Amino acid sequence: MSKIYQLLEKFEGIINEPWPKGLSGQEKVWFLIFDPMDLRKMKLKLGEFEIAAKNANKEWHEISLKTKFSKWLANHEYREAFFEDPKYLADSLQYDFREYLEETILAELKINNKENTLVVLKDVSSIFGVIRLSEIVNFLSNHINGRLMILFPGEFINNQYRLMDARDGWDYLARPIMI
Repeated sequence: MSKIYQLLEKFEGIINEPWPKGLSGQEKVWFLIFDPMDLRKMKLKLGEFEIAAKNANKEWHEISLKTKFSKWLANHEYREAFFEDPKYLADSLQYDFREYLEETILAELKINNKENTLVVLKDVSSIFGVIRLSEIVNFLSNHINGRLMILFPGEFINNQYRLMDARDGWDYLARPIMI
């Protein structure tokens, strides 16, 4: 059995558990952890995870980070200056892009953020090296009514999450889903 199917079986068990109320934002976060080499396979099988969630009477709401950076940069008033001298981009990433990302994700959450909704944050590797995923997860965890599941190409070792196996990890009170 493939690693993705093993992960799907694990997910099916977890999605069918009762969702207690009164949890902190961080306790509502799940990390679906898989090998970065399996990213394409995960994208192909994501529909099966959605079916499992719907079979458990949960709503499924995907939010992709794939085009967020390019849309932000394309609409930024100083985009030409950033291309001429990229050192000015670093400051703007930490403030302007992060704020843009938070605002656009919140707008997408307004579509479906009920207590029985699993919000799935995907394509997180597209912000790798641009902004820290941990900052986005910390922000989002306070705005989720159901559960937030991060599709996480990385690893979880000694209570540390490491995106793309390349950056120092961070501690987080989320629930890891892994094989």
